[in-house]
Amino acid sequence: MTWDTSRTSSITRVAGPAALIGGLLGTVAVILHSLEPTRCVGTECAAQPMRSASGLVTGIGAAAALLVLLGLVELTLMARHSGRSPKLMNIGLACAAVGFLVLLAAVFIQAAFFGGNFSGMPYLVVVGMVTLIIGFVLIGIFILRSGVLPRWLGVLLVASSVLLLAANEQTSAVLLAIPFQLAIATTGYFMLNRSRAPSRAPASQLG
Repeated sequence: MTWDTSRTSSITRVAGPAALIGGLLGTVAVILHSLEPTRCVGTECAAQPMRSASGLVTGIGAAAALLVLLGLVELTLMARHSGRSPKLMNIGLACAAVGFLVLLAAVFIQAAFFGGNFSGMPYLVVVGMVTLIIGFVLIGIFILRSGVLPRWLGVLLVASSVLLLAANEQTSAVLLAIPFQLAIATTGYFMLNRSRAPSRAPASQLG
């Protein structure tokens, strides 16, 4: 089956740069958040305030999330034309989207209604992060199996997504989210390059 880039070239021109910029902005947001004073961890939060994201970090993070979601739209189109069932990719996209939205909602609720100290924040973060991780693990597996992008990129997405389990936004461990953000940026870079390349068969059919 031949990959027809003309079908989705207009979307790719936007989606590739969106994922690239989103991943880079996400990296900046993580670094800025890590500079905030360390607050409570775990059960300490019952008596101590939590580290909350500044308005700048929240704004950058929200923009990054929206750009990454736009980039994922292109991945779904690539999945549909890859010759493989896009079901795994679609499930991954849905999980990633829900995870992003839950995390954004948690940040908004904490900042708008609780002055940066929302007691339910850890629960929403856990739900959002687990859903997000499941989504990107599935997306990485699809990339690995289908060959729509370099297979090592699928491995990178899976590994960096799993690493998010150890990323604690209350401590310097939040920096463990950087590999994931860079994996997203790298995915955007390859999508952008693919939109500039001539039509060709998927990597899975090139041996």
